[in-house]
Amino acid sequence: MSVKTGFVLKGIAGVFGMFLLVGGIVMYLWNWLMPELFSLANINYLQALGLLLLSKIFFGAGGSHFAARWKGAWAEHMKVKMESMTPEERERFRQQWEARCGKWRKETNS
Repeated sequence: MSVKTGFVLKGIAGVFGMFLLVGGIVMYLWNWLMPELFSLANINYLQALGLLLLSKIFFGAGGSHFAARWKGAWAEHMKVKMESMTPEERERFRQQWEARCGKWRKETNS
């Protein structure tokens, strides 16, 4: 087995192990909080893993490919928009955003 294959297998095993560990944590927290707060039934370990998988499908976790694509598309849109502005329009745009959001451009110490 090559070093690369061993590394990939260890990574897969690590992700699977974390999934199993987090499933136990989800089960513990559910059984501790949900019956008391919302009068819901306790769940078993397999149900906790299913709940974890379902939440990953619905909400995603740790970022996603779609989010990265959207951010890149938005950055490209803003770049094109800024390039099409005159210097006066660009400055007015920056001042409006600074008034809404505070300083968003790092000042250089030169």
